Amino acid sequence: MEKDVDKLIKEQKERLFSSLSLPPIARACTLSDGIITLNAAQRTYFKGVFTMKKPSISFFVPASGSGSRMFDFLQQFLGSMGHEHADDVQLFMRNVDSFAFYHLVSVSWKEMLSRGEVDLLAFCDYLLGTKGLDFSGKPKALFPFHIFHDRTVVPLEGHIRLGKAFLPWLRVIHFTVQRDHEQRIKDSLNSIAPSCPFQIEISIQAPESDSFVFDEFQRVMRNPNGDFLKRPSGHGALLPNLNQLDSDLILIKNIDNLQHPKSDAQVKEIWELLCGVYLEVFDKLKALFLLEDWEAFTKLNAEYQLFTSEMEMTNWTTLAPWLLRPLRVCGMVPNEGMSGGGPFWVHGAEFATKQIIEKSQLGTSQMSKLMESTHFNPVMMVISPFNIVGQRLDLNEFVREDMAMAVKKNHFGNDVFYLEKPGLWNGSMFEWNTIFVEIPSAVFSPVKNVMDLLKPSHRE
Repeated sequence: MEKDVDKLIKEQKERLFSSLSLPPIARACTLSDGIITLNAAQRTYFKGVFTMKKPSISFFVPASGSGSRMFDFLQQFLGSMGHEHADDVQLFMRNVDSFAFYHLVSVSWKEMLSRGEVDLLAFCDYLLGTKGLDFSGKPKALFPFHIFHDRTVVPLEGHIRLGKAFLPWLRVIHFTVQRDHEQRIKDSLNSIAPSCPFQIEISIQAPESDSFVFDEFQRVMRNPNGDFLKRPSGHGALLPNLNQLDSDLILIKNIDNLQHPKSDAQVKEIWELLCGVYLEVFDKLKALFLLEDWEAFTKLNAEYQLFTSEMEMTNWTTLAPWLLRPLRVCGMVPNEGMSGGGPFWVHGAEFATKQIIEKSQLGTSQMSKLMESTHFNPVMMVISPFNIVGQRLDLNEFVREDMAMAVKKNHFGNDVFYLEKPGLWNGSMFEWNTIFVEIPSAVFSPVKNVMDLLKPSHRE
């Protein structure tokens, strides 16, 4: 066992400090060059394909941990005794009664707020601390995002509500949660969804996937009790969880990308559209693969831009193995200043393919490529665990391990470093075939900061 640990430490150290690869970016994907846009007739057609095919569906919802990051500015204000982020806190307080969570604030605090007799430090401690509402320790899945029919709605309930719109095709909604929150989530499900016509599953990001932490001298670190210091290795560690689902289609969406219930119909429509595109392309690829029809593939590739139009293949033998890889259809929204992953063409051995690349994956010399990007990845993704000839895929076989990401954090005043696994929709899907479809920005409203909940997409 000790030898296995030593081997893992050595491998992670080498990869972290010596052997990480930069994605070989060719150019950003743009409309008509990697991203397709659909007119009204096409949208109607693809939604019809979905309805006609009646595929079984699973939702896979990566759920982040506690909602503490949403309140970073309040925590820093509290920790600095009011010297930091004072302006941010003032803005927050001017709008505090507009948040859904205000319904949870005690009557006594509401009375003090109405009279303007509030000690801001004490109120922040009430919101964040264990003696109050404990927002720092509450899972984001259970944080009140919206008011609907005069009551608060949490993301866990919101995703279940959206899932019900896909009956009778829906098989399961699968949430990934932190181990510390598992029982709390299960207890909430008992009250939110005591009886459902579909299955609700919970899984944990495996602790054995956690990464070792190294100091600035590349030495592995230990806790005061002598155990190795480790950190969760990012959402790429959820690939084994995803690999367990076996419905025809799996729909992936983050826990915090949830709009107000008033937008449910539009969100459902976009899911139907993306599913329809997937099913259409899947069936056409299967047909031309069996016939080895190069001309049909060329036309399909021109329409959906699976691979770069500049590819120079000379025979079917080169193409066939690629067509047996996993396929994904990803929604892309116009970039309106959000930070995060975007769509790019990347060089390959035979031809360029399409990838979702995070800013943290790029080197200094590649930052100009980021500025060329016109679209953003909202993580609305349709995939399948089966290839075009019906074979069950092991998704672990399509990962680029060298596309892991180096993370630098502050640990008690010192810089520490650890490895994040290739991102679930980045390096963990690097060897997939990809279609990017433009979708409206209205279906992308992640909540990274509590102030995001004041945006129109989260209000009645």
